[in-house]
Amino acid sequence: MKTYLMFTAKAFSNQMAYRSEVWFRLLGNFVTILIQVAIWKAVIGKVDVGQVSIETMTTYSILNTLLTALLLNGISGKVDSSLKSGSISSELVKPISYPLYLLFEGLGGSVYQLVFTAVPSFLIAWLYFGIMPPASPMFLAAYVTALLMALVISFLLGYLVSLIAFWFMNHFALSWMLGGLITIFSGSFLPLWLFPPTWEGVAKLLPFQFLGYVPASLYLGVIPAESILGVFIAGIIWIAILLIIVQWLWKKAISRLVIQGG
Repeated sequence: MKTYLMFTAKAFSNQMAYRSEVWFRLLGNFVTILIQVAIWKAVIGKVDVGQVSIETMTTYSILNTLLTALLLNGISGKVDSSLKSGSISSELVKPISYPLYLLFEGLGGSVYQLVFTAVPSFLIAWLYFGIMPPASPMFLAAYVTALLMALVISFLLGYLVSLIAFWFMNHFALSWMLGGLITIFSGSFLPLWLFPPTWEGVAKLLPFQFLGYVPASLYLGVIPAESILGVFIAGIIWIAILLIIVQWLWKKAISRLVIQGG
């Protein structure tokens, strides 16, 4: 475990070399939140629509904008670069688990984004826009748990795309498709409670909801307390399903790489 934590620390320190980028990320987050808040103000105005208020949607937009910076679904880019350069062959012969190496290196980037982007952006958004507090300490704990679950699911989805890229040797189209599915079905912009009933049902059957809707809804207390356990069980089931799929694809991908590489 110490070895993998070193990968996390190394990834964190590598990000430190691009500190000037932090200001652009902060500006980007602020502008993104500003646009979303302006849209919701235009749609909702000062009158609550059902149980949705402008304060609720402002908080929802802030939470999801910051969560996006922490997700690990972009891990496929590193695998794609390794495939094209051929460096993946040297990485695979190292006495470590390649998937765990990718996970812990990705976590290093997430920790960096949390410290230097998410937390400062949260403070700026709180001062400028205002943000609702968690519904209760229990919902705050559920929110933190959902964030950890989101990191795992986002990594597995990104890793799944990277494994499929072993056959196509290019991850761009697959990553673009994954990004589109996440944008639509995660509820990161449009909450699932505003979806038509049919599409809401479809979205709640998919793992993407854990990358936006579930964490923010738990923070706001939109998901009833008695439903939290069921939501987490569904998340665990999806993690197990994705793990089985990527394990199977990993074995197939390694066989294909060995055959091609001799």
